Amino acid sequence: MKQVLLILLLSIFFCDIHSEEVAGVVFDENNRPLPYSTIRVKKKRIATLGDRSGRFSISSGSICPNDTISVTYIGYEPLEFSIGEIIDSVQILKMNPSPTLLNEVSVCATSKIKQKTKRKGKKHGWSLIKTCITGKTAGDTYGYEFHTSKNKQLLLDKVGFYYCEGNNQVTEMNFRINVYDMSQVKTEPTRDFINILDSPIYFEYKLGDDPNGKFEFQLPEPVVLPDNAMIEIEFLENLDDEIFWFKCNLVGGSTLSKLFTENIWIKTPFSTPFFVECIELDK
Repeated sequence: MKQVLLILLLSIFFCDIHSEEVAGVVFDENNRPLPYSTIRVKKKRIATLGDRSGRFSISSGSICPNDTISVTYIGYEPLEFSIGEIIDSVQILKMNPSPTLLNEVSVCATSKIKQKTKRKGKKHGWSLIKTCITGKTAGDTYGYEFHTSKNKQLLLDKVGFYYCEGNNQVTEMNFRINVYDMSQVKTEPTRDFINILDSPIYFEYKLGDDPNGKFEFQLPEPVVLPDNAMIEIEFLENLDDEIFWFKCNLVGGSTLSKLFTENIWIKTPFSTPFFVECIELDK
């Protein structure tokens, strides 16, 4: 059984306003860092993402010893602990893997099963407006909700985005794909989004990839979707002092968005640069 070691260091600073900083790094059982874990202060709008080296920190004047920290990573049981439990000490905590919920499946290219493509998000490279990311920004997420028709099956196949050619300086950007089962979500706001993946799906853009203004990431194997699925593209990080321009449209269409610190999806007033493609099969 695999386990994750989470090493936390709590530093406390006293000034005119009492504040605390929680900093640490997440490792696996082989002492390899686990990138981009999610760390939240429960019942408060305070959260952060670990970086590619597994390091993270939360600094806020609103953190107190009674607060509870939640650490999550796809494929592992959530870990929770009180700030008061780790004051003045370095803690080594273990995260246990969660049961496999759903495996990825592949579709044979020569299959005789009738199939077609369903797509949501930006549909073409033409645009009237553009938006950019600068510096080391993380936490924006964009969602696309898919409903499976009767006697059909949907498989997540591809994601991507459109960007402005010629004026970008980004060395690389990192993203994560999340797939949520929304069938149990009755009302929002809620954090009861069940991620069906048993391991993270990452993809990255590097300067020079697909210089025609359209970037696509083909999943190694299509992922079977629940009947009511939310496909989320989560922006993780880019390097400091870099800028990247995306293409957008004036109509939001089917695009939803939220910060990873939030717990409700909002329809965007304009189309984001991202798109999602699924394969629809007859059962």
